[in-house]
Amino acid sequence: MTTATGTALPTDHNAARGDIDQLHSDALELARRTKALATALDHGDYSAAGGRVRTAAAHLWRAAEDLHAAFHTAPPRCAGPDAAISQLCGRRMRYLAARAGRAA
Repeated sequence: MTTATGTALPTDHNAARGDIDQLHSDALELARRTKALATALDHGDYSAAGGRVRTAAAHLWRAAEDLHAAFHTAPPRCAGPDAAISQLCGRRMRYLAARAGRAA
C-alpha cells in the first residue's frame, strides 16, 4: 500500500515500529544539533537568526515527542493491538535504557 505522497507503508507491524523508532532517533539528533547551532548564533549580529533556529529546535523536540507517542500507538510487537499503554510505555522505557547502555 502507498500513501498520497507515494511512500510505501510497511506491511509488517515490526517494520512500522522500527521506522517510527528510527524517525524518533533522527528527530532527537536533529533537535540536538539545531539547539547547538542556536546557542552558537545567539551572540552578536546573528542573534535574530539564533532565535529563529531556537524556535525550530523547539518544533523538532515536539515532533520527536509526537513520534514517541506514535510508537506507543503503533501495533505492539508481541502484546497484540489491545495492549495497555502502561505495558507499552514500560517496554519502550526498557528498550531505551538498553539502547542508552549500549551507546555508553
